[in-house]
Amino acid sequence: MDPSSITPIAGLIVVAFTGAVIGLVGAAASVFVADLGLALIGVGVVVALSSPIAYLRLRRRQRR
Repeated sequence: MDPSSITPIAGLIVVAFTGAVIGLVGAAASVFVADLGLALIGVGVVVALSSPIAYLRLRRRQRR
């Protein structure tokens, strides 16, 4: 795959799914290690929510 073929929107989708996966791994890990699980859930939420924020900023930038 050519790196130039990845559009900014595709990158944002990948970031959102990565955050979701990190959160799910954290939920599974919280059964065994509560502190680690909660930390991973928090990181996953931050990563997943950064994608829509970046998308909105990208759309604003493209309108100018």
